[in-house]
Amino acid sequence: MRDAKQTLEQYFLEMRWRCLSLAADLDRIERSPGGPGVIGTDPRLRKLFHALGAILEHQGAMRAEQVQQIFSDKSPPPQ
Repeated sequence: MRDAKQTLEQYFLEMRWRCLSLAADLDRIERSPGGPGVIGTDPRLRKLFHALGAILEHQGAMRAEQVQQIFSDKSPPPQ
């Protein structure tokens, strides 16, 4: 099993790329016509920002589970 430093070494560039990609996507949305209104009101983006908050809270190894719960569909199944 790899230690933390080895794991970080292996995944850091990919993690950095994901952050840059998300920031660029949000910039594109915000610069588009109507973008600032969408950034502040769209429920999908609210979930995304909520997920980012869960990642930043540093609550042990539960980050992935918390993010999965945020994006899970909690509506009742169709009948």
